[in-house]
Amino acid sequence: MKHQDIKSSVLQYIILYATVACVALLLATLARISASSMGFDNFTTFMVFIIVLSIETIVYLSIHVILQELMLPCIGKGLSKIPYLKKRAKANPIPIPVIEQKEINKEQIRNEHLQSEIEKFNTALEIAHEYTQKTFAPYLSDSEINRLCSYITLSVERKELKSIISIKPDNQLTTTDIYHFGWNIWNHFQVSDQMQMAKFLKITFAYTFREVEDIETIKKKLKIFEPKCKIQIRENLSE
Repeated sequence: MKHQDIKSSVLQYIILYATVACVALLLATLARISASSMGFDNFTTFMVFIIVLSIETIVYLSIHVILQELMLPCIGKGLSKIPYLKKRAKANPIPIPVIEQKEINKEQIRNEHLQSEIEKFNTALEIAHEYTQKTFAPYLSDSEINRLCSYITLSVERKELKSIISIKPDNQLTTTDIYHFGWNIWNHFQVSDQMQMAKFLKITFAYTFREVEDIETIKKKLKIFEPKCKIQIRENLSE
């Protein structure tokens, strides 16, 4: 509906209600004058005015409800059955407003989401590599550290660890140190269950875990607390 039409409709309602109000007040006033001419006191005539006005309001509302809710739908159904009006209604149907839908580029959203996930993964991988290099710098050669970082990448990408050359840390590190390192890496990514990390440690640090046959044992000891360890539990590798 246009703005001009809305203003016209509002004006029509104002005129209608103003007319009804004037008529109601006029009738109530006449009733009060009539009561006053009969000799009633001011209070009684005022009450007559209020009662008449209330009755008029109730009558008007009742008529309005009956017309709008009961009679108008019936009249509309009856008129719609008249052949001439039925043809006119079909020839001039009421226009239904069309809501224009904004086209969303879903493929672009998917690509942006994928790119965002890749960037987050690469950032997490850089943090893990930096942590690994700093942690094992005193205990491994550069080539071993680089191999360990590449094995970590394969593990978090859920790729098969093929042609793994076992890494043998310095004797200063205990199995608990390696447990802690494994838990820190797993907690940083959390892309697999802890059993997957236990298998990774068993394969990558085969010499360290040469006497541990049950991988479940490694899984259970990943976060075992040992204050004297050189590699401590880290809840956040970014800190």
